[in-house]
Amino acid sequence: MADVVLDQISKSYDNQNTIIQDVSLTVKDREFLVLVGPSGCGKSTLLRMIAGLESITNGTLSIAGRVVNETAPKDRDIAMVFQNYALYPHMSVYENMAFGLKMRKTAKTEIETKVQEAARILDLAHLLERKPKQLSGGQRQRVALGRAIVRNPKVFLMDEPLSNLDAKLRVQMRTEIASLHQRLKATTIYVTHDQVEAMTMGDRVVILNKGKIQQVDTPLQVYQNPVNMFVAGFVGQMNFLAGILEPDGLRLGDNMLMRLPQVLQNKANQLNGRGMVLGIRPEYWLAPEDPQEGQTFEVCIQRIEMLGREQLLYFPLSGQTVVARWPSDLPVKESESLSVKLDTSKILLFDAATEDRII
Repeated sequence: MADVVLDQISKSYDNQNTIIQDVSLTVKDREFLVLVGPSGCGKSTLLRMIAGLESITNGTLSIAGRVVNETAPKDRDIAMVFQNYALYPHMSVYENMAFGLKMRKTAKTEIETKVQEAARILDLAHLLERKPKQLSGGQRQRVALGRAIVRNPKVFLMDEPLSNLDAKLRVQMRTEIASLHQRLKATTIYVTHDQVEAMTMGDRVVILNKGKIQQVDTPLQVYQNPVNMFVAGFVGQMNFLAGILEPDGLRLGDNMLMRLPQVLQNKANQLNGRGMVLGIRPEYWLAPEDPQEGQTFEVCIQRIEMLGREQLLYFPLSGQTVVARWPSDLPVKESESLSVKLDTSKILLFDAATEDRII
């Protein structure tokens, strides 16, 4: 397998409409890297540039130590799995999986061995004679994966491969793709707009917005230590409360003072009077009897969303609506008052002007 290195990669059309802006990134050998971001952020364009389906305006792209900017897609030793499967409807499963190898004039015995092995791995052996129209969505996706596997490429590229599946099947296929990666140990770059897919599948996650990389890190670090408000709000729910830093804490609205952990208060003393935004994830709210230290508030519950083992509570705080994640076995009613405690040791602080996190 191989690593993939992007050095100051840019993509623009007519030298005006810039889609990708100076992206530098190293995908490690055998790593499962996920590109995630909102629609139009440039993640699929970036993947297509790696595949050779889009030209590179500026920068250098290397695969396994070889610069491939001008190399044709067929010569990059990559395999791509698309959102729409891209199967030939008139061919059987076997023929679809073998087609790429036939085009490379691979020996028939080798094709047979590789297709049968891929079919065994993907549980397709009993479906090899069927046509795509006779398969379910999940089976078609496995055929598309099998067609990529038989080529034994240096790099797998996957462009939102699960977006056409229903919710239950997406969960199943996430597990299958993750298991497949563990078995093949292949360098994989996976594009999705689904934060859950990104957080559960990736060794590392790349958060993109407007053609720029916002953060690259493990899923847990991205969730717990976002570098700015965009990342904090995009990956998981985040409540944002605007305030002004004062020597004794963060002033929310006219009369509500939020006590800050000492490390943040020290920073606040240096930035006294600056506009700040407080970041609070729903799970940072606790029952008053919880032993964790924090600040308690009396709130009025506006709305409740029951999610089974937990519920989401919505209530106003300092003129803004806040959501809290709450155990379902703690009874709560709409329009009633409730004491909630905020775990202040976990809150995040952002500069209101730059939206960058204050560390």
